[in-house]
Amino acid sequence: MAHGRPEEGRRRTPRHAVTARDLDRSRLRDLVPSPARSESASALARRLADLPADAIADLVLDAGEPWWRRTACALALTGRIPGDRATALLDQVRDPGVINEIRQALLEVLGVPGQPHSGALLTWLRAQERDPDPGYRLDAVIMLTRARLADLTAAPELAELAADPWWHRREAGEQGIDALIEREGLPAVLAELGADSPQRLATRGATDAQRRLGLRLVHRADGDITPSLADSATMVARAAHDLLAGTDGDDDALLALVQERRPGHLWALAVLHRRGHAIRPMWEALGSPRVQLPGVPSDIRAAIVRQYTPGQRGTDPLWLVEAGCLDPAPDARERADRRLAHAVRALTAAGLDPRRPVPVGEHEGSGTGTYHVIDTNARQVRLSTLGPYFMLANDEAPAMTAMREAGFQYIDEDLAAIRFEGLHVYFFGDRGPLTVGDLLFYWQD
Repeated sequence: MAHGRPEEGRRRTPRHAVTARDLDRSRLRDLVPSPARSESASALARRLADLPADAIADLVLDAGEPWWRRTACALALTGRIPGDRATALLDQVRDPGVINEIRQALLEVLGVPGQPHSGALLTWLRAQERDPDPGYRLDAVIMLTRARLADLTAAPELAELAADPWWHRREAGEQGIDALIEREGLPAVLAELGADSPQRLATRGATDAQRRLGLRLVHRADGDITPSLADSATMVARAAHDLLAGTDGDDDALLALVQERRPGHLWALAVLHRRGHAIRPMWEALGSPRVQLPGVPSDIRAAIVRQYTPGQRGTDPLWLVEAGCLDPAPDARERADRRLAHAVRALTAAGLDPRRPVPVGEHEGSGTGTYHVIDTNARQVRLSTLGPYFMLANDEAPAMTAMREAGFQYIDEDLAAIRFEGLHVYFFGDRGPLTVGDLLFYWQD
C-alpha cells in the first residue's frame, strides 16, 4: 500500500483533548503558584472567587496537589460548597492523614449551621478528645467549630480553652464562647456553666478557667472586677490585675484593700503602681514583704526584676510590687554598650585576643537574649547585658583575672543555680521560674 499524506479533510485525533476542567485547574495553579507569596491563604482565596466551585473542590480533594494550594482553595469554598462534594470534603476533615492546615480550612467553610452536612460534622466533632499537646493541633479549631454550630455542650471545654496559656488556643476559646453567646444568648451559656450571672460565674465558677471567663464577661459589661483580685488562683487574680491596670477606675477601693490587708491587697498594690501611684510607702507599711532568695546579691536581684517583671501569668504578685518599688533604671542599653567595650579592652590588655562580641541570637543563629559571646584565645567569655556579670566556658585563669580586675562579677555555679522562685518566665514553651544563670544569660529562639 502506498503511503501518502492523509486524505484531504481528515482530522487528527489529539492524544489528550484539553477539557474545561483542565483549563480551570491550570488557572487555579496560576492563581496560587507558590507558598512564598506575601498574601495570606484568605487573600489568595479571594482571588479564586470567579472560578467554578466544583473545580476548586476537586483540587482540594486531589492529594497530588501541594498542601498550601489545597488550603487556599479550601478557604475559597466559603459559602459555596458544591452539594455533591460536601461528603468527600467532610471525609478530608475526618482523615488524620490529611495535613492540619487543610483540615482547619475545611472546618472553617463546613462549620456552618443548617447545612445538610452539619449534623454529621457535629457528631464527629463531639467525638474528638482534646489534645493536651500545647503546640499546633486541631482540637482548638474543633472546639471553635462546635461553637459556630451552636453546640452549647461545648461551653465548659471552651471556657478551659479560653484560659489556655498558648495565645492561639486561648483566642479560639474566647472566639468560641463569643460565638455561642451570639447564637444562643448569654443566659443559655451561663446556665451550661452552672451560673445565672457573670458575677456568679466570676466568683463561684467551678474551675479557675470558668471564673476567669466570668471575670472577662463582668469586665465587658463594665462591672466591678475588683473582687477577682482575691481569687485563690493566680491565673484569675492576674487577669483581674491586667484588666484593672489598663483602665482608670476606683482607686479608693484598691487603697482600702491595701490598707485593710484584705485578700487581694498585693494585687491591688500592683494595680495602683500601674496607675501611677508611688507604692513604696504602702509596701513598707505592710512590712516590705518579698520573696526570699538567700544567696542572691541585691544588685543581681534588681537587675532580674527590672528585666523580667511582670513575667508570665503565674508570677507571684510580690515581684510586681517589688518592681514598682525599685528606682528607675538608668539607660540600660548605653550602660551595656559601655560595659561591653570595657570588657574587650580588659581582655585585650591581658593578651587574650578577644574577637568581636556577638549577641547570643547571632551566635546561636536565631533568637534574642541577654548576653554577648566573646571568643578569646582562652576560650569563651559570656557577658550579660543586665549588669557587670560574666561566665566562662571553663575556669580559665587569665580571663577570670582580667574580667575581675576590670570590675566584673563572676557568676559561679552555686549562684547561677539558685532558682528565682515565683517569677515565671517564658522559656522554650515552659512558663515557670528559672535560675539566676538562665536569667542573666538568657536565650530564646
